[in-house]
Amino acid sequence: MKHRKHTRGRPVDPIIQEQKKQQLIDAANNLLRHKSYRSISIREIATIANMKSAMISYYFGGKEALFVALLERTAEQQFEIFEKTKHTDNPLKEFIYSAVQFFSQNRAINQLITDEVLVQQGALGKQFIELFPKRIAAFLPDLINRSQNYNTTVNAEWAAFSLMTMLVMPFVADSVRKQAWLISDQQVCSNAWAEHIYQIFTRGILEKESLDV
Repeated sequence: MKHRKHTRGRPVDPIIQEQKKQQLIDAANNLLRHKSYRSISIREIATIANMKSAMISYYFGGKEALFVALLERTAEQQFEIFEKTKHTDNPLKEFIYSAVQFFSQNRAINQLITDEVLVQQGALGKQFIELFPKRIAAFLPDLINRSQNYNTTVNAEWAAFSLMTMLVMPFVADSVRKQAWLISDQQVCSNAWAEHIYQIFTRGILEKESLDV
């Protein structure tokens, strides 16, 4: 009878390995909700995941690659949702609602945008741009072009960028929103806020005749 080899306590079963990797990604995600990427240590991640620090190097090669894996997982999950909006009765509205829900539920990503894209512009921020904004830049203008009564004199790429600004800024500039505008987290996470963005945005890209009806 053959025995499975064990390497210094590390699981060799691919299913168990994948579970361990996901545990570490979950731990990194949880920490990112409360701390900046640069202030999070490998030891903290390992402690939250109930593992040894060496496991991060073993599975990912280092802290940055672990957070890239977090971004990749989040991006794939979210873009599956975005793709489904194409097949609804009102794709643009469904996209806006799902985007508000995404930013509401992924405060860790909001923190990362603030720290690594808007402030630091580090290597992880560049990875984020590849996985999220560039994919949105390829996806959203087409969705806008498909909108009923879309005003073709409006630049769809510029309109898409304007829409993403409306969606993202309330979350990444949350301190300004709360202190200056007194708009709460509960408000910007609500369906009413998503509907507000949809109404404001669509009135800017529709044909004038459709607004007069």
